[in-house]
Amino acid sequence: MMTNLGERWVPRDTFKPGFVDREEDVYRVTEELYELQECRKQLWDPSSSSYYRLTIPFSPHMFGSGKTTFCVNYLELIRRFSETSLASFASNSSKKEFLDRLKTSTLLYVDLRDLEQTDPEERSLEWAIYYLMVKNACSRIGVPVMRKRQAFETVEMEPSNLVALLRDKLNIPTNQYLLVVFDEIGALDESYGEFDFERTQDGEVFPCNDFFGIVRRLCKQDNLFVIVVGKSEGLRIKNSVAFEPRVLLHFISLSPLSSSNIVEFLEKSHLEEQFHYRVCDILCSSSFSVNELSEALLECTGGVPGLLTRAVNMLLNFVQTRGQPFMLKDECLSCMNEDSFQRICAEPFIQYISTSDEDKKSEFGILLMMALYHIPFKVDDELKSECYLFDAVNEMGLYRYPIDQDTFQVLIPKVFVGNFEYLSSLSLLEKILLGSLKLEPVDCFFSSKCRVFEGIVAIRLILMLSSKVRNEFRELLCQLSAIFKEMKLPIREPLPLDYMRSVGVSESRSESNKKRKSYESNEWNKIIQEALYFDKVYIPVDTTSHSPDIIFKLQSPVDSKVLIVGVACKGRWNSERIGWSDIIEEAEKFLVPVSIQVLSNAPDKNHCMLIVVSTKLSFNVSRELGDQSRCYSSGMSIESESFTIPSNCELVILCERDVEMLIDKEILNGLERAFSSTDRPLFGDFGPDLLRRARHSFLSWQ
Repeated sequence: MMTNLGERWVPRDTFKPGFVDREEDVYRVTEELYELQECRKQLWDPSSSSYYRLTIPFSPHMFGSGKTTFCVNYLELIRRFSETSLASFASNSSKKEFLDRLKTSTLLYVDLRDLEQTDPEERSLEWAIYYLMVKNACSRIGVPVMRKRQAFETVEMEPSNLVALLRDKLNIPTNQYLLVVFDEIGALDESYGEFDFERTQDGEVFPCNDFFGIVRRLCKQDNLFVIVVGKSEGLRIKNSVAFEPRVLLHFISLSPLSSSNIVEFLEKSHLEEQFHYRVCDILCSSSFSVNELSEALLECTGGVPGLLTRAVNMLLNFVQTRGQPFMLKDECLSCMNEDSFQRICAEPFIQYISTSDEDKKSEFGILLMMALYHIPFKVDDELKSECYLFDAVNEMGLYRYPIDQDTFQVLIPKVFVGNFEYLSSLSLLEKILLGSLKLEPVDCFFSSKCRVFEGIVAIRLILMLSSKVRNEFRELLCQLSAIFKEMKLPIREPLPLDYMRSVGVSESRSESNKKRKSYESNEWNKIIQEALYFDKVYIPVDTTSHSPDIIFKLQSPVDSKVLIVGVACKGRWNSERIGWSDIIEEAEKFLVPVSIQVLSNAPDKNHCMLIVVSTKLSFNVSRELGDQSRCYSSGMSIESESFTIPSNCELVILCERDVEMLIDKEILNGLERAFSSTDRPLFGDFGPDLLRRARHSFLSWQ
């Protein structure tokens, strides 16, 4: 049996990955290349009335997103998708002709890490790039590389001469498309002292600015196209001073792979030099299907291609060394949850956040909240002055999941979370947020709507219940409810909030964690006994008409009394206020079934409470409450609705003043602005100041 962690988890490359998905990215890139072909003549005449701003497909992702793989396989992909997703692109004769010609293109791959000063124009970036392209063309066809002076005299620094030489070397006619892929643009960040760059009025240089000027001149040549990929500290997605002002970058989304994509990946991947040994056949057994393996890998890696490939390599090395596949999904998940597995798997990826400066780390909590609350953001949203959110996600080494062409969500794979938890600089809040992300089912990330209001309330409750310092809100609940006062508070420690399957959902998409199975609305006894653990706060994965927005349970330290607490977050962000009918609806879907199914089994021991956290109570509700919070105990009636509080139950309605005690008034005002016109606000609707204020309010309760 192996005991050495380095031997147990080895990331050595052992298989040839299959290439899957990317249909949407292929479609978008093909559109941009077609637009260049149609508008190329306008590049020669910028004063034209139909001015065209050159658009270059560009992928600025961090390591592991699949950008290089996408580019070098682009031509194969358009051939693969030409009869399916690209069929709608070729809707007219002009586009069809373009697509047919594109399928027969020649691709020239240029790795800018090989860029070096080149005689006789040592300090010319343009000449160095030209020579690197010529050098790669010669290497591709297996002929001796042209001497530098010979190449210089042949090309004479003219794009037309360069393209003619490339076509001659690659043996392609002038009417055949030539697609040039520039990879590792970040290499330019290290070249400040090597080349003569243009300087701004204040003396600054932007190597990427010079580079895209060169690209623009190349794109004036007929039948030539360019794709650029790589991460550059000097190049930001919407920073107009960072690249050539007459060049627009089209972002290639490169979304993480879905569960079905991962299944295809596992089925198409095979061992190096052994094509008949598929990866899925080596890792899976008759009792452990490829679909289950896909779910486990998605849960661990978030579908990020580089992480996925590294994780599969580690699992393959482990399985081949011990001589047998995984027998059960739980066995595979157990391996991937080991600290040593997560540390080695994430090692090349997480250096960016662990080495970030304090300024970047200060924004880490905001990105964690965005990931947990599922707050989408636009590509040009600013995190702070002159710092775009998109760039901050890149620079911290995180990922993003595209919702549409210009809208994304922050994605933090679970294998990252396990490593981030050990960072010494984390605050208690960040530990709670990270722990919550670690517990959240991955399919919740891909399907759930923005839950910022419920999330803020839940974390405030965690901090309130666990605080060893006196706080007014906890004392308020003790004053309103004698049962609440009997509970053991503070709870042991501020644990992360957890997600559970919604009450009323009949089947689960994943059975990997029995605690998160789906529950029917008549299974409250199972939910409370099997799913809810003492001192933990839960948010159901989906909002339904069968459960409150937040659930937790507390225990008395003396006589083992149990209090099940549901919280209904009734956020109303328009003129319509929360009336008695809304409140009774919440009570009937929670207090009534819990009373019948759970409390009646042990009436002396079990109790249930529903807390209504409303942002805007109706005038008649406020009038009856006397503008203060109130607790309705079992047997009390709300006559206007003919509703009686069930046995062993309590209904607590917070007045607006006490809601502001739980959640800062300015935060509530910001939420009202954000939710006033949509039920899924974007980051720009909230604004960075609101999230910073929420973070500060959390930290003040630690």
